[in-house]
Amino acid sequence: MAAWREVARRIAHEVKNPLTPIALSAQRLKRKYSEQLNEPVFNECVRMIIDNSDLIRNLVNEFSSFARFPSADPKPCELPPIIEETMALYKEGYQKVTFETSIPSKFPTLSLDRQQIKQAMINLVDNAIAAIKNKGSIIISLSHDPILKKVRLEIADDGAGISDEDKTRLFEPNFSTKTAGMGLGLTIVNSIIADHGGMISVRDNIPHGAKFVIELPV
Repeated sequence: MAAWREVARRIAHEVKNPLTPIALSAQRLKRKYSEQLNEPVFNECVRMIIDNSDLIRNLVNEFSSFARFPSADPKPCELPPIIEETMALYKEGYQKVTFETSIPSKFPTLSLDRQQIKQAMINLVDNAIAAIKNKGSIIISLSHDPILKKVRLEIADDGAGISDEDKTRLFEPNFSTKTAGMGLGLTIVNSIIADHGGMISVRDNIPHGAKFVIELPV
């Protein structure tokens, strides 16, 4: 993980320098010549440069956040409010997606880095929404096993699902430039859960979709 972060830091640094003048130059060309030329090929090429510059910038920002991601600083914390806050971020913006939660009325206090756990939740819900694409449902459920002294958090969606081949490498760094790619989001989630002494896995959600399962110690 340390080696991957060093690679990410160097790539972010090297790519950021030429990226800014490329994007700015394309925008200047568009402002100055777009109306004068009224040429579809010119406009299409400039748009392509700007769009792909934005794509690379997003990737660089992801590299940067991964490279400087801090270790967890756990403190006594309640998990249910973090789940509710995360769901509230999405409910208004995605009205075609049904959000459901199943949370026990009584739940133990955990030792958590609140900000990092919320970041992990946001990354997982982002992935679920991307898998759904248009209309569907996301269900987040929470349970507690007092005998094993563990809590179980499940984020399930009824989207496209994940192939068996992809499941085996899902949490490895995947520096993809595809807008729908996993990128580093799940690698960061895996790192957060590991820093909390927990485990994350992925499985099929019956009848269709994917389910991420997180187990954390009490």
